[in-house]
Amino acid sequence: MRVKRPRVAVVGLNTDQVESIAHLCGDLRTAASFGEYVAKHSLTETDVVVSGALEGRAVGGVNLLTTGPVEFEWHSYNNGELSSSWECTARTNEANTEREATVPTACPSLYKALAADLAKQLIQIPYPYTVEVFPHTLDVNGIKLVETTSGRAAALRLVLPFGKGQENSGEPDPVALFLPRVTNLAAWFTAFLSDIHEINPERVPQKPPRLSRPKDWYTLEERYLADQIMTATLEIDRLSEERNQLQTQLSAEGAKANGGVRRIIWCVGVDLVEASKEILTELGFCVKDMDAGLDPSEPRREDLRLTLENREKWEALVEVKGYSSGTKTNDARQILEYTKKYMLEKHREPDLILWLANPFREMDPSSRPPADSNVNDAAANIGAVHVLATDLYKQWVLVKTGRLEARAVVQYLIDAEPGLWSPLATSE
Repeated sequence: MRVKRPRVAVVGLNTDQVESIAHLCGDLRTAASFGEYVAKHSLTETDVVVSGALEGRAVGGVNLLTTGPVEFEWHSYNNGELSSSWECTARTNEANTEREATVPTACPSLYKALAADLAKQLIQIPYPYTVEVFPHTLDVNGIKLVETTSGRAAALRLVLPFGKGQENSGEPDPVALFLPRVTNLAAWFTAFLSDIHEINPERVPQKPPRLSRPKDWYTLEERYLADQIMTATLEIDRLSEERNQLQTQLSAEGAKANGGVRRIIWCVGVDLVEASKEILTELGFCVKDMDAGLDPSEPRREDLRLTLENREKWEALVEVKGYSSGTKTNDARQILEYTKKYMLEKHREPDLILWLANPFREMDPSSRPPADSNVNDAAANIGAVHVLATDLYKQWVLVKTGRLEARAVVQYLIDAEPGLWSPLATSE
């Protein structure tokens, strides 16, 4: 499965904030809280977390950007030794009243313009809270992006170590960016993704676009290509809608066929006889239902009798049988009795005897086993041609689609030798 990077967890942001950064995410996943997110997604399959308010949670092994109040916990390790660690906290100081801020020289260049703008905005913010790291004596791997008069961080970048039990495999340590509530989240997020891309291109494979609204700055060549893409997209949408409509029609036709002529594949009894009659009629035979109009007390005859308009006195007997398993060879006796009755009445043998069988009718027709030599011998012994209902159906389909001539199929049945019948092959 192709993974879209970066996989971004968006927690506790409003709709406008989510929409502003959506185009920068490979796979954007929203949640009202961090707990809700981890209940649905694994942090090992998350590249970045963007949070509007993060409290009391350690987001291990994942790059993190917060915009708003925060109380974030993690462990710092002495020279990478997991057995020697300190619990650290990055916490919002909402009691701060310092509003005069500057951008330290250590601020990375990709954040400097944003940090300078944020420093100007702090003067107008009602509650210009700062971010503090505890314990104060801890030498953490952090950079102040914006600092107040007394050196407090209004925006802070930290490199977070991987926690105990987390898989590292040589992957660079994740980065955390702690910001106050900003009005230009997309710009900060763009810079943050560029930061991660330089450190860990596996998490953010492509550098985010420099333009937030690329179309406004297209060259003539770019506009032409964008128009071509739009035309192709509209055509894809049109074809997709057409495909959906055709799929609906196909489903409706499938239901119609299952209740009509395709019954011959699955049904038994009267339904099987009716479906067989329909197919034989459409192939060109004149078909008579021999049980129609008979009194219950009258002896049964073969199910169907076939004649041809262009061949006077030509007649065929058709006995139709459906089976849950294989063809029952002892049905040959019944077919032989119908043949003898015909000979007594007509004083001649029928021109053709069809044993039209639907064995293994409850199975997928593509998986049904073929008839064996016992069935071939049983049919041949009574002079009957054993025809599978599935083969007859497929011959009918080939005729309806123009790949076979109906008269060719009829003649092939007429000329068939007693025993198992093999359907007429197409030239394709």
